[in-house]
Amino acid sequence: MEYSPTISVITPSLNAGQTIDETLWSAKAQEVTPTEHLLIDAGSCDGTLGIAEKHAHLTVVSEPDQGIYDGMNKGARAASGEWLLFLQGDDWLPEGALAAYRTAILMHPDAEIFCGDAEAVKVSESGRSLVWAVRDSESKKLTFQNIALGEPMINARLIRRDVFLGLGGFSLDYTLASDREFLLRAVTAGIRQVELPVLTYRYRWHSGSSTMTEGNSLTARLSEENLSIARKYLAQTQGDEVLIFKKWHSRLLLQMAMNALESPGMKGLLTAAREGIEVDQLWPFRFIAEILRSLPGFLMRRGRTRSHILERGNQSD
Repeated sequence: MEYSPTISVITPSLNAGQTIDETLWSAKAQEVTPTEHLLIDAGSCDGTLGIAEKHAHLTVVSEPDQGIYDGMNKGARAASGEWLLFLQGDDWLPEGALAAYRTAILMHPDAEIFCGDAEAVKVSESGRSLVWAVRDSESKKLTFQNIALGEPMINARLIRRDVFLGLGGFSLDYTLASDREFLLRAVTAGIRQVELPVLTYRYRWHSGSSTMTEGNSLTARLSEENLSIARKYLAQTQGDEVLIFKKWHSRLLLQMAMNALESPGMKGLLTAAREGIEVDQLWPFRFIAEILRSLPGFLMRRGRTRSHILERGNQSD
């Protein structure tokens, strides 16, 4: 009998009623078997579960949890598939994504992670507009540089279930950055990844997103969590890898300082500057360069923060 890889799609949700139906259909339309889809709900009260009931193929678990990463860990433990794909409740699987993964599994039996292309889009009344995309093979490789300085793209990665569980799953020490921290652990462990030249994930960029946080209310928390991870890796790495984490650390502090400039009283600016200078004596000059680089965009936005721009995501441009 021909081997047929089994894939489990795991969708964590909490009050995702506005987007969950489109998300679920994007997985159902793949028509690749054997596939199971688990909806791990944290106790939605906005109609999410009512929408889920219309999808007979779903396995639904609804109970309180400790956040999105706890939900994804629960889904991984409950999954019966050999492979795990995490699909957020406001995103989509492009047509053919699961078929591409299935073919890749058969072609690369030693792989432990597959990574496809990803793109983020903003939806408005006039349609969908591309915000960013990662398509080149080098940018998708599982390296410290790509994970620390690029897009982690956890959702564009198909992960062997035993590898995910063997690495301990997502840490609950982080509420927004645990996917990046998990992938850094995967790099450290030497996990084997194969890159695919196929679009396998679409992120929905919007003002309330927990994964696309630039300019929204979660920006500061994500920066703090990433900074905590950067500090840890700065302390435990050696050689050329230290330079990667120094650059990430400096970049995070620049981001925090720029955010402080847009906040009342510029709270946190002095703290960011002090830590930046401790690790990088050139940090003040990098900060000035960042201000100059960002000034044209700030003027184009007429003094509005990025969050004001993102809030237009459901309006006509």
